[in-house]
Amino acid sequence: MRLIVQPLAGGFELCARLGLIFVSAPLQGFGGGKIIHAVLGGSPGARAGTEPRDIIMALNGKPWDAVRSLTFSDRRPSEIVAETFVARYFTFAKVAVRVPPEPYRPLDDIAREAAGVIAARPAPDTSPYRNPRFDDMRELVARFSRRGRRR
Repeated sequence: MRLIVQPLAGGFELCARLGLIFVSAPLQGFGGGKIIHAVLGGSPGARAGTEPRDIIMALNGKPWDAVRSLTFSDRRPSEIVAETFVARYFTFAKVAVRVPPEPYRPLDDIAREAAGVIAARPAPDTSPYRNPRFDDMRELVARFSRRGRRR
């Protein structure tokens, strides 16, 4: 068993094996999920396509609050299924993350890069999540309503 996250300065948490930096503040309305603050380059999280502002709700079917540690194989890649709110598409998806038997880089290098990312962006993004489909529909309705007034 290996610990999944470790606390970092500034109210963040690092999952070194996945290469993800999380905002450690509790998330309301999402069942205790974790917001991704940053994805480290070349990490399993980056290869899986996760991006900042995505929210991981559960891992391997267990709610995030119930996950304390994960078991990774030391001989072959392990696969984790992360139930994720994908911010850029404003939808929920199951994202498969393939984790190699060894960390993708030395753990000290991962921690150093995470500290650099946090120093560059010390505050989480607090802009509201926007549904791109809803915004497109609102714009389309506005266009048609303007067109109808001209006649």
